[in-house]
Amino acid sequence: MSGPKPIRPIHPKTEIAPTRDAIQRILERGWWGQVKIHGHRAQIHIPSQDRDEIVVFNRQGQPHRKVLPQDVSSEVLRIFRPQSGWNVIDAEWLKSEDRLFVFDFLKREDQVLDAATYGERYELLPRVYKSQKIMTLAPLKSLDACLAVLADPTPHVEGLIFRSPATRGFIDSGIVRCRKRPD
Repeated sequence: MSGPKPIRPIHPKTEIAPTRDAIQRILERGWWGQVKIHGHRAQIHIPSQDRDEIVVFNRQGQPHRKVLPQDVSSEVLRIFRPQSGWNVIDAEWLKSEDRLFVFDFLKREDQVLDAATYGERYELLPRVYKSQKIMTLAPLKSLDACLAVLADPTPHVEGLIFRSPATRGFIDSGIVRCRKRPD
């Protein structure tokens, strides 16, 4: 048996201005905002079997050079381990703090979720758990919530990503970037 293979990650090709009007327009179209973390893209392949290791790929489909620390790996297994096969989640890895910000479910119980909408995949993500190392990023559906993210001075908060909850599959046109303006 060969090891896990990366799933082509979604990558925004378009961007909107970080303005009240632009954000209001995209929200009115039914898109969801989400905090954009300035970290390292981490596609995490989680095995059901103890004999298999967690595998973490970067945006280019290569294994990360840094190994996921044991305390983070333990949390990933606790929260996302499948009953059978493999689960794959998409996250930003803030390596300086060894924290994961999870935003998508790509494969569940060995089934690639490319036929599901982003809204359906998001519903599969666990959101009620306690962890110092892992956080599931919630959708932001109000203008005030999105503007608060853009005003957040935290260095690892890069801005917003907007996703269409109705877009099926892993296509780049279902995601739009909105970066904070530099001070």
